[in-house]
Amino acid sequence: MLTAQKNTVTNKLSLLSQKFLKTLAYYDIFSYPLTKEEIFYNTPTNGDTKEKVFKNINNLAELGIIHNNNGYYSLSNNSGYVPRRIAGNKRAEKRLKTAKYFTKIIARFPYVRAVLISGSLSKGYMDEKADIDFFIITKPHRLWISRFLLMLFKKMFLLNSKKNFCINYYITTENLEIKNKNIYTAIELASLLPTYGADIYENLYNANHWIKKYVPNYPKREIDGVKNFKLFILQRIIEPLFNNVLGEKLDDLFMLLFYYYDKKRYSNFDEKRFQSSFIFRKNISTHHPESFQNKVLRALEQKISHLQVEHNFY
Repeated sequence: MLTAQKNTVTNKLSLLSQKFLKTLAYYDIFSYPLTKEEIFYNTPTNGDTKEKVFKNINNLAELGIIHNNNGYYSLSNNSGYVPRRIAGNKRAEKRLKTAKYFTKIIARFPYVRAVLISGSLSKGYMDEKADIDFFIITKPHRLWISRFLLMLFKKMFLLNSKKNFCINYYITTENLEIKNKNIYTAIELASLLPTYGADIYENLYNANHWIKKYVPNYPKREIDGVKNFKLFILQRIIEPLFNNVLGEKLDDLFMLLFYYYDKKRYSNFDEKRFQSSFIFRKNISTHHPESFQNKVLRALEQKISHLQVEHNFY
């Protein structure tokens, strides 16, 4: 009887309820349940009020379409998700202090203009083995010099450990719009946590208003207490030495060195996989050998297809 009632109702799911299911499907990939507030700002609600949103969430939970575990909602009825999330949230609070410490170091490197925390820490969660990920914005035409110097620092002083110092995304101040537009990049951009270069973060945010198509309610990050970009002493000394033709040639050289190094290191990648895992351009550098974004998008597509069949919506 209950199953028949559930099937009858789910055949009439509103468009808003369908969107909630897609939002929960995305975070279900990470085994991460959401609060009502988080569902609201991760869903394109098209102007619907929080009251209406929360009411729809309650209805879905009462019908057993989604599961409510102490105020955390998910598609999977897994009792272990909530304590796992709470432990990860507490761990993130501690690791954030470490990230801010390393921000002070990174910010002083030549040509660095802004430092932002990315990855799971930017969303307030950390697994025990997770790295601290950074998103770096540099001066135009000197991205690769900056990346080279930061790489040297990691290898020499951190013994190449990524635990507290993982930088896999660089862009320049003249190339702030992210060209790869999808739900994954929208959430990653919206959740970036600026720790240095508040003025540059403002420019980044304004250059990527397209994220509102995917997460229109996601709150812009607070920048109170985040310092604007300024030249530190080391930058004042080193940067003028390379603001010339020599600096331009060095930047080109380092870009080629990184390219050939990764080409050799990941020689088992075919060209398609290599191109989707790395970007080597003057104004952008990405390093994602695990192709995590593609894996997430494929998993999301499968989950949504399953939901469409189960609940008869398209």
